[in-house]
Amino acid sequence: MNIIIIGGTGLLGNQATNVALERGHSVSSLAVEDAHAEEWYSKQAKSYTGDVFSMSEDELYEFFKQGGYDSMIYAVGPDDRYSPHENAYNFFYEKLVNQCSKVFRAARKAGIKKASLCSSYFLYFDRAFPKKKLSTYHPYIKVRKEQAEAIIKIATEENGDLPKMDVYVMELPYIFGTCPYRRPIWRETFLDHFAKGKKMIMFPKGGTVMATTRHIGEALVGSLEYGPDGECKHYSIGDENHDYNWMLDKLLIGIQGKPMKIWNPPKYLCAIGADLLITKPDNRKGIYHGLDYFHLMTDIQSDYFYYPENEIEDTCAELHIKRGGVEEAVIESGKACYDPGEWK
Repeated sequence: MNIIIIGGTGLLGNQATNVALERGHSVSSLAVEDAHAEEWYSKQAKSYTGDVFSMSEDELYEFFKQGGYDSMIYAVGPDDRYSPHENAYNFFYEKLVNQCSKVFRAARKAGIKKASLCSSYFLYFDRAFPKKKLSTYHPYIKVRKEQAEAIIKIATEENGDLPKMDVYVMELPYIFGTCPYRRPIWRETFLDHFAKGKKMIMFPKGGTVMATTRHIGEALVGSLEYGPDGECKHYSIGDENHDYNWMLDKLLIGIQGKPMKIWNPPKYLCAIGADLLITKPDNRKGIYHGLDYFHLMTDIQSDYFYYPENEIEDTCAELHIKRGGVEEAVIESGKACYDPGEWK
């Protein structure tokens, strides 16, 4: 295959690049400028600088056409941990639906036949737990659902003689691993809020499915290689299920060589605390969240968002994804979160 990776120098795009090259594919990356990419990004891949959020549909079409690409991995866009200085729904809709749709329209017109879209495991749990109303309470989850629907419609609707495009929506979980010159997001989202400078961590009792960056790369390339022809499909990708206490222990081992004491308060106490200590102060600063923190604590962080083991096994077998190494990846991620001396 001749693969174009949108965001090839990012955390996931880089891993997909490595996997695709190992499997004998031709790989190109289109990503925003990275001052250090020449030091570490694979020389076997062609690297182009461009911001798909600012490029026009015509510019993207010409780029795809000239490259002769037949497959695409789309690995850009803000996730739920980004908090914009504007209405959260409007922000995520513009980035994840409008801008992404522009890229997929250009890709289909240019003859790209298969595309893998990096999405969120919240799509899986919105289907699995309808009573939680995740896509109702959380703008980010609502937009992710609308993104998948919009992209599949663009890929499959009748459009003259234009061939349809197969799209694989990759429902990605908590991901651990590192990328050169990139600070792991776990610092801002977990450690700065709940652990740094504290003698005890207060965090809800729940858990989540996790994966390593390497295996996400295998999943993204595997979907293009082994995904069914002539149809679009959702894939729920995961390695292992673990509770948050286990995850926090491993992150802290990476940072300071040992875990900290953890207290799991009742979920409603967590929800009230998050609302008072995070949501309201941020809102006063004009910062808004894609996840509603009250419902995040009561319905998500205090529950076990696990994939069934048989589903993990079936997906890994279908897409030829290896498993294992999550503990090492979490420890490595923790180690990379802080420079020496920053933690204390």
